[in-house]
Amino acid sequence: MKNEEDTVNKTGVHGDYTEPAISHLAELRNRLMVVIIAMFVFMLVSYPISGYLMKYVWNMFLGSSTEMAIYSPLEWIYARLEVSFLLAIAFTFPFFFYEMFRFAARGLYPNERKFIKNIVPTSFLFFITGSIVAVHFIMPLMFKYIILSSDTVAQSQISVQQTISIAVTLIAGAGLVFQIPVIMFFAVKMQLIKRETLRKMRIVVYTSFLTFVLFLSPDPTFIAQLVCACLLVILFEVGLLFSRFY
Repeated sequence: MKNEEDTVNKTGVHGDYTEPAISHLAELRNRLMVVIIAMFVFMLVSYPISGYLMKYVWNMFLGSSTEMAIYSPLEWIYARLEVSFLLAIAFTFPFFFYEMFRFAARGLYPNERKFIKNIVPTSFLFFITGSIVAVHFIMPLMFKYIILSSDTVAQSQISVQQTISIAVTLIAGAGLVFQIPVIMFFAVKMQLIKRETLRKMRIVVYTSFLTFVLFLSPDPTFIAQLVCACLLVILFEVGLLFSRFY
């Protein structure tokens, strides 16, 4: 009679064993539920301070002389929820990758586990760096040269929710854009593409970056476009530098 050890995958990773697909899906569901619950709890915890944080950010970029304007009864609440949601994503980001790593670790080889353990903190660090760049460089340029330029022709009545939505989108988007070196490094490491191919595509990539930022930002001074294009080029070169080691 076959015992339980016969179900072990002898040709696979040591410690791995076969299970029905429904069991894997159930485990994935449970781990995602834990992440969602943690995000929801953090949103509840951060909601009471979201209003103070919004006022601080508003005064930082728009100044205390620019009054907040709301155009619906629930607009202030929605804006605070967006801020709480952004904070929850930032602080549960490592926890999400930890749960996904625990889910997949049983089927990974030791060198693959080491690679994942190294790349996840690096990815989080790049995400935080991108968010910081958005807060200290991109957002001040946008509010100074785009939004506040309307003061010369009209009185500013800037919507709180729309402003917060723009800020959240920029911060999260910059964090995702800063994943370019990590994605390039991962693609080269997993042999999805060769580093020489990326290096030969420099001109095409640079042209694509410039075209993208020209349509992305309506800044008439082209300062924001040049800053974004230079930033994307630097990230691409950092990705090439990282992939050089492999």
